[in-house]
Amino acid sequence: MRYSASVVATAVAVGSLAVGIAGQGGSDRVQPAQQSVSDAKAKLVTTPWKTFSTTVGRGTKVVVSTGGNITGYASPNSGSAVYEHIGVGAIGEGYVLCYDGSSAAYDLGQSASGWAAPTTTSSNVTRNTLDGRASLQQTFSLTPGGISSATSFLVSMTVTNRTGSPMTNVVLRRQVDFDIDTGGGAGWAGFISNHSRTRGTVAAFHDPVEAPAGKESHGIMMMLQSPGGTWETRVTNAILDPSCDPTPAPLAANFVSRGDFGDTMIFRLGTIPAFGSKTSVLRYMRY
Repeated sequence: MRYSASVVATAVAVGSLAVGIAGQGGSDRVQPAQQSVSDAKAKLVTTPWKTFSTTVGRGTKVVVSTGGNITGYASPNSGSAVYEHIGVGAIGEGYVLCYDGSSAAYDLGQSASGWAAPTTTSSNVTRNTLDGRASLQQTFSLTPGGISSATSFLVSMTVTNRTGSPMTNVVLRRQVDFDIDTGGGAGWAGFISNHSRTRGTVAAFHDPVEAPAGKESHGIMMMLQSPGGTWETRVTNAILDPSCDPTPAPLAANFVSRGDFGDTMIFRLGTIPAFGSKTSVLRYMRY
């Protein structure tokens, strides 16, 4: 399944199109920052594997670790206009893999469990679970001048069953702690932002009126590209929730969660047959 340009253009208005999380009551409270940093231009804390960059759209630079985590996402990234959206505070972006009804393994940048050491090539990052039952291969690509004149960062994740028996109830999640406009030379936001979702997107963003004089407001969405099964988007109460079924963030009456929250896309892959595999693909896009 792939989303057309018209769907993406509609999703950019994520603040007004957000769909409420089932079972959540309205709330107007602001979630305080779950993290702090003495220097909003903090250095990355994990070993880089590859840096993707372009000058299109005033520049974007995405850093991926040897574990397959996005540890930096600067966009725009040009001259004095450098805004970092992930590589600040509790630097967290990554993946959770569950199967057979339990949490098997996660790596969220700041914390990890259940994975053997990664192996990397020039084109991918591969992790095996410590129990030897599954592997996760990730590939990444930056597409300059793509949809809606934005820069899209594509993440492809293939889960392989390494055993001779079916693997059931497979759930793969991508989790991110978006700290929109908080880091970089022009950062200003202090970890607090607006979070919202549609069926195929989940995003963190700032309204233009929030930006101080001389600064800009931005947003980044995580967007479905190809699910490999059924899927769900969610704003998570914890910025780096490692569970199979993360607790949703509270919603205000306008279906927006304001504060320091996480964002996730959940791929429910179902059963993977013996030695079989399933692939899920998503993209990040700054707007």
